[in-house]
Amino acid sequence: MSLGKDLSIIRKGLGLSLEEIQSSIKIPLLTLKSIENDSIFSSTEHNKTYIRNFIRSYARALKLDEQKVVDALDAYEAGIYDGELLSREDVRVTPSVEEKEEEPKEEVAPVIQKEEAKEAKKPTVENVNWADMGKKFSSEEASSKTRVIILVAFFVLALLATAIFFRNEIIGFFGSNEPETSEVAPIPEAPEPEAEAEAIDTTRNSTTQNTIDPILPPTSTLQTETPQFISTPPSEVNTVAVYAAFDKLEPVRVTSDLNWRTNPFWMEQGEAFYFDFNDTLLVRGQYSRMLILYNGHVIENARQLYFDSEYNSLLITKEALENPIYQSSPPAQFPYAEGAPDSIIYRINF
Repeated sequence: MSLGKDLSIIRKGLGLSLEEIQSSIKIPLLTLKSIENDSIFSSTEHNKTYIRNFIRSYARALKLDEQKVVDALDAYEAGIYDGELLSREDVRVTPSVEEKEEEPKEEVAPVIQKEEAKEAKKPTVENVNWADMGKKFSSEEASSKTRVIILVAFFVLALLATAIFFRNEIIGFFGSNEPETSEVAPIPEAPEPEAEAEAIDTTRNSTTQNTIDPILPPTSTLQTETPQFISTPPSEVNTVAVYAAFDKLEPVRVTSDLNWRTNPFWMEQGEAFYFDFNDTLLVRGQYSRMLILYNGHVIENARQLYFDSEYNSLLITKEALENPIYQSSPPAQFPYAEGAPDSIIYRINF
């Protein structure tokens, strides 16, 4: 029996395409195809842990029971898999065109009977119900009166709105013809350069003190003539994974320099979220429960090395990730007993 073929049957039964699955879980399309044709199990590109994680993420997108998928994987690796995934009662396979039954053709006799019934229903002098006809005309007359009342009310309201909007012109038209005199307010003098700079500094300080969340970039990067949240096109996007390895995160707050918005994310234990950034990524939450991953490597001692008291967050920068350790190939085995993430979700435009 083929585990990948069964997953393909379930996917098609749900009316999903491989492209929709790939968009949901961000696993390459070639990897998804290798899952469905079982070639991933003989692949040397991924180790056993990553293969199982890929298949579990694929199955989770199909809304399959987690424990049933794990049992099916164990059975397949042991060589005793016997199509357990297709025993689910809620799996509905879409029938092919050949399997669809032909629609029964309507016989000629019923058609003739229907036409005769239509002819019988045509109004004549003998079968017209004149009492019902009078009621119909009365209801139509009442409906016409209602429409006329609504139109008149709308016209009156429009006139009132116009009169209110142009009330000054109307009063002036019927008022005195003598020209009115009004005092011209003096033009304020331009502030001194030092006073203007002091006012700008005061505004900036008050904004910095009153703003707690979202986290803003350092004040040295802000300009008084531009908005605070300027999204500059990234020259090179970096991706870091926040992994709830030891317990669930309730929540973890992440800020990317792609938009400088802080968003909360609730993560169950075993889940990992990918986050993109250009030069700076801020992460705040229960640090003892999480791991920071980059290029398949765990960033060890992240809190001791990258915690920034100014932001009260982990400050992950592009320069920190240029360490040769993180640029090498990922390890074959995950360094912690908790294992690699059960699922990885790509957060786009968060």
